[in-house]
Amino acid sequence: MYRQITSNKRKSLALLAGFLVLYGVLGYVLSLWFGVAALVIALVIAVVMLFINLYMADDLVMAVAGARHIERKEEAPELWRMVENLAITAGLPMPRLYVVEDESPNAFAAGRSPKQAIVAVTTGLLERLDEEELEGVLAHEVSHIRNYDVRLMTWAAVLAGSIALLAQIFMRGMWFGGGDNNRNANPIVLVVVIVSLILAPIAAILIQFAISRRREYVADASAAELTRYPQGLASALEQISAAAKPSARLGNQAIAHLMIMAPLGARGHTSKLFSTHPPPEDRIGRLAQMAGGADHRHEDLTEGRAMPRPGEHRELPPEEPMASTGL
Repeated sequence: MYRQITSNKRKSLALLAGFLVLYGVLGYVLSLWFGVAALVIALVIAVVMLFINLYMADDLVMAVAGARHIERKEEAPELWRMVENLAITAGLPMPRLYVVEDESPNAFAAGRSPKQAIVAVTTGLLERLDEEELEGVLAHEVSHIRNYDVRLMTWAAVLAGSIALLAQIFMRGMWFGGGDNNRNANPIVLVVVIVSLILAPIAAILIQFAISRRREYVADASAAELTRYPQGLASALEQISAAAKPSARLGNQAIAHLMIMAPLGARGHTSKLFSTHPPPEDRIGRLAQMAGGADHRHEDLTEGRAMPRPGEHRELPPEEPMASTGL
């Protein structure tokens, strides 16, 4: 685990450096057609994105996802207690909790460090999973926090999104007459610029792809260690995969790699050209091996876990020990 944490910290810095280089190269190529102003714009955006990553990345991710902050325990007592117990077991501070109003069952974690970490779940997840399954999903997200995956994945989300935005700005600029002063330039330059604008977002996606897959396997194993009940997470992954629904918010290519399972885009297809997640059946198979072949019997929730509206208070039920952590 400590080797993973050290590796993630080192790769986080390498990620920032790599994206700054990508910004610089893209800015230089754009300047060949649009002039020096394009390079200046690219570098300014790079500096702004660096600042956002260091201080505001987690809040930006929550804004993109449309998540609502759970500020008090009485707003979601069961969810709060599960995360609180798992955080204590993992030796972490209590992360901030968010809920996304979305029918697609999913969850994700974000943040710059364990002290600023966030765990978010969708209403579809709360309505679909039983207690042991939900605990397994939350343990998976808490494991991402403990392993410092969240810093690397959150920074990748913001940086990849900004690269795509930069490419779209200049691509539209070309369609609407940008670069008029360079009409006498070599047409090969125009081809290079267009190709760069197409390939830059793909390169950003490939970076997300490279950093995400192995971390899902590690987080699954860590979750099984925290709960001592791997079949709970295995059953949760089956439920999430079976109940997947199109989601414009969660399917956003900038944040899709943060999810516990690859979300469907607004049109019902996987949200990325290259999936950032391992196949669900592989993850479920590994968890089944950890469980020694034992299965979890899914309990249907007739009423789900109704979430109160902002500002609404709810009586807290008596404290009960966690069923599967052994705490």
